[in-house]
Amino acid sequence: MLYRIVIVAALLVLASIGNSAQAADRTPKPVPSYDQSAIAHRGYFYVGGAYVGKPGEQRMHKQMYVEVLTPRRSRQRYPLVLVHGAAQTATNWMGTPDGRPGWADYFVAQGYTVYMVDQPARGRSPWLPDVDGKLATFAAEAIESRFTAPEAFNLWPQAKLHSQWPGTGHIGDPVFDAFYATQVPYLADAAETQRLNQQAVAALLDRIGPAIILTHSQSGPFGWLIADARPQLVKAVVAVEPAGPPFENAVFDTKKARAWGVADIPSLTIRRSAIPRN
Repeated sequence: MLYRIVIVAALLVLASIGNSAQAADRTPKPVPSYDQSAIAHRGYFYVGGAYVGKPGEQRMHKQMYVEVLTPRRSRQRYPLVLVHGAAQTATNWMGTPDGRPGWADYFVAQGYTVYMVDQPARGRSPWLPDVDGKLATFAAEAIESRFTAPEAFNLWPQAKLHSQWPGTGHIGDPVFDAFYATQVPYLADAAETQRLNQQAVAALLDRIGPAIILTHSQSGPFGWLIADARPQLVKAVVAVEPAGPPFENAVFDTKKARAWGVADIPSLTIRRSAIPRN
């Protein structure tokens, strides 16, 4: 009897070890996560939007997704509105592809309330295929040559000085692949993109009040246009690597001058500055 008990006990121990090994195999691999202690509240909402279509078939478009983070200790007078660049969404501000905290967390820790948007017709801001127009995408090779490993392609004289991207910057590198996975289709029409964002961010400011607009890359022209639309509500425009140079849309190799210099749609500021002075 004692022998049988020992055998059963041994089998139970082996089974336990086997189950533990299987459980370990099923344990999720580590994923990027960040200290959220500086954040008091997190939420989301939508602004803007208009219905299109005949009665019985109406749908909404032009609406914009907004995510908000409020700090535990608010130390800044005005909130920040972060507007991402081409092929990106609000996730661009939430972390880096190699697992470090993003700008949103940094600014909240500095006491800012932070609003992050998905540009209209992109990401969590719905795109209607028969209404909003054609989409564009970046090939992985274009990301390599222009953003993550320009030193290997020498498309411009200073490209060889690039050294800030973690990893190799090439297809197949884990950090590159993590970044490219965040790329989404975006509206191909630059002028329509600027119109939609000017309207949507203006609607956001109407809801939240005065703010600082922080733009990046493709969204660079948006800042000036938003300030035109809501001059009393835009307290500052911070343009990080704004798409340009301003008078030539060379970022996308079109070699086509922007119709209004810093933007592809009319700017009240530019029109005023163009008035001859005696």
